[in-house]
Amino acid sequence: MNTTDLLHFLERANRIAAITDLDPLLDETLGLLVDACGASAGLLYLPEGSATGVASRLLVTGSEAISVLLSNRPLAESLALPEAALLQREMIRVDDLPAGAAQYPGLAELAECGVTNTLAIPLLLADSPACVVQVFDIGEIELEMAQLLGNRLASDVEKALLLEASRLRSRRLETLIAIIGQIGSTLDRDQLLRLIINSAREFLGAEAASLFLLDETQGDLVLLLASNINENVAVERLRVPAGKGIIGHAVQSGKTVLVPDVAQDARHYSGVDHSSGFITRSILAVPLRARTVDLGGGRGATRERIIGGVEAINKIEGTFNDDDAHLLCILTNQAATVLEIASLYNDANELFMDVVKSLTAAIDAKDPYTEGHSERVSEFSAAIACELGLPGEAIHHIRIGGLLHDVGKIGVPDAILCKPGKLTDAEYDLMKQHPTIGAKIMGQVRTLHTELPAMAEHQERLDGTGYPRGLKDGEISTTSRIVAVADVFDAMTSDRPYRKAMSADETFDYLHERGDLFDRACVNALLRAYRKGAIRTQKERVAPGEDSS
Repeated sequence: MNTTDLLHFLERANRIAAITDLDPLLDETLGLLVDACGASAGLLYLPEGSATGVASRLLVTGSEAISVLLSNRPLAESLALPEAALLQREMIRVDDLPAGAAQYPGLAELAECGVTNTLAIPLLLADSPACVVQVFDIGEIELEMAQLLGNRLASDVEKALLLEASRLRSRRLETLIAIIGQIGSTLDRDQLLRLIINSAREFLGAEAASLFLLDETQGDLVLLLASNINENVAVERLRVPAGKGIIGHAVQSGKTVLVPDVAQDARHYSGVDHSSGFITRSILAVPLRARTVDLGGGRGATRERIIGGVEAINKIEGTFNDDDAHLLCILTNQAATVLEIASLYNDANELFMDVVKSLTAAIDAKDPYTEGHSERVSEFSAAIACELGLPGEAIHHIRIGGLLHDVGKIGVPDAILCKPGKLTDAEYDLMKQHPTIGAKIMGQVRTLHTELPAMAEHQERLDGTGYPRGLKDGEISTTSRIVAVADVFDAMTSDRPYRKAMSADETFDYLHERGDLFDRACVNALLRAYRKGAIRTQKERVAPGEDSS
């Protein structure tokens, strides 16, 4: 290479240095060295950067025959010579390919394609290789000039790598923030768990992800959710014995575990693979930590504990690295905290519902003929709300309102509630006070304000003949219209001391005939739910031969 050619290629290298995007820069770098060496073809190998997190690249240019060969054979054979040049940090030239095949597999096949020689050039920056270029069928070139050009471009490759890594990290952090925002938007435990594993898989570019929770009584890990595994195979709820498997080690030790090849790791537990047919090659496992809130004597105190673990399985491009591990830890720690809050919320909600059911059961129990009435009204009301297409939050409040609609009967004397015959006018006036009493009692509970109409208005009628306020038409809330229909339907299809239960068909006929009293849309919604089998009357729940009372 003469001085003019060298200056030409150095000027070309300067123009390449202005490129900031990694892939175009690598393409131009490969092209420059192929041209400078007078080669027929070349490849550029960029190993995966553990520091940058940028995935490996293998670019091929030039001869079609060489390109096809390199694309269709095992990667290790194509990279034997480049890997050696990277390791030795110096150029390696092979002029006798068949002879060199003993040391560098695959060179004999290149010779069969007509390749006469090859040269691997590591692009060195302060004696550290950024990447390596291998060229084939080189012409007359001084090796020092080839290395000079390679080293000239090494710093530009390194800068592009760092810039690409910065962009990648920024994108991943933005994605992580968005995921954490989604995690914080729900307290639904199942939805939250599904979001965690789907996010982990997509976020890390993995083939699959799994979430295990710790069974604190037995110490086993229970596989609750697994993404991208054959849906026809029931792998969820499989157990990994305590301390077994890579995930078991991560949970037991509290440390992140990176395994690039599970076949080489004796800790790998293959039970899930055998059950699912999924082939695990690499794993990133992190413990799922939560800060538990201790209530009672140490009110407000928190303590950290490990409640399970998350696995990302089989990195699609490259291998899992420390950056993947760091970001997955952030995701799982945030998710675990919200998961613990969700559990506290669910526990509190279950306690609340248990108290409400106990209260309404106690009221129903005052009269053996109304036992289970509030539960059924709650169920019928929720079914109506579902058929009307109301949102989940509204259905939840209507369900509770149905449970509590008769709570005011706690203020009505037992003698009136249990009287088998017709009530006197005075007794009926006392009975008609129960909606007002119920709303007054529960009005002191801040979390039940949405449910108050179900208690205060369920005896109101569209024509204004109801009680206690004589509301009519649009003055009556949707919740109250729903509960009113559910209440009458259960009352009429249940036995009473003064009459036998009517059939469901007879009751629906009555409700349709009295469209002046009951919301027709609610009646039709209840009818649809009944025909679907979503609800059953009291009589239909009693086994043949049993006393419905």
